[in-house]
Amino acid sequence: MAYRDDAADVCEAPTAEGTLRAEFAPRHIRLSVATRSIEISDAFVTLVDHHKKHAAKDKRTSIQIAGHVLVARDVPREGVGVWVEVESGGPRAGIRRVFGVDPVNLLEPTGLAALAALDRLALRLRQALPALDVRRAFELGSSAAGGLDKVLVIDHGERWTVYARRLFRDRARFVMAIHDDGRIFVRDGRGASAAPEATGSGPQRTEEPASAENAPPAGTREITVRSRHGITVVGDYIRFADPQGIDLARVSIPWIGPEDRLELAHRIGQFVDREHRDVAAWPPRLTADADPAS
Repeated sequence: MAYRDDAADVCEAPTAEGTLRAEFAPRHIRLSVATRSIEISDAFVTLVDHHKKHAAKDKRTSIQIAGHVLVARDVPREGVGVWVEVESGGPRAGIRRVFGVDPVNLLEPTGLAALAALDRLALRLRQALPALDVRRAFELGSSAAGGLDKVLVIDHGERWTVYARRLFRDRARFVMAIHDDGRIFVRDGRGASAAPEATGSGPQRTEEPASAENAPPAGTREITVRSRHGITVVGDYIRFADPQGIDLARVSIPWIGPEDRLELAHRIGQFVDREHRDVAAWPPRLTADADPAS
């Protein structure tokens, strides 16, 4: 599935939309599938919506890169998404999903082989876009509307950071940070509602990008949940409770389906519950120290 030509290192993989082609050149990456493509350079990501007949009518949109460019795998649909940090500071800081593909139906005769090829391409893409403080990333939610409503979870090792889109926004914003020792930082404002008994309010800070160091995020307060049984789903909210069942916080995750919200709560519970680490919190092919092609 991978070969080299005179111009670049090229990988291809079948997807639900057709063949995904990835071209890797020095300081430049190009991904293309069907009538759309994306070009990634040092400073900008360029999205291209190709006209069916006239290349001169292609629609191009350039986005300045403010931090990392991340490759995320969809859970449990096995898709691949590319996310870009935009506007590293200020009220519009966030991370935007700019490209994504879904795998071939696994019930098809060639479904498993196609998925293996997509795994290899995604791994090669991750290697070409290194993020030193990010182990991996995964996304949850529907691919409709270009995956705009997907939730992104970034694994920094001892800490996960969750990003989700607000209404009428084109990018995901910080929602919460989860540490493996049970400390959880939730937004102390719209998107996170606190119970009257909640404690541990933290100081307000300027919002930080996804690649910030391991520190309390901006505008958050701290709670502690060390049991997976203290993390449940109520409507559009992920609910955090103490051992007595009293609410500590409720975090709104409104744009994904109920099954995806339950999956997110389940994975957070596995991550913070040190007494039940026997169940892997990642897809079977992605262990803590291995990648699909390793």
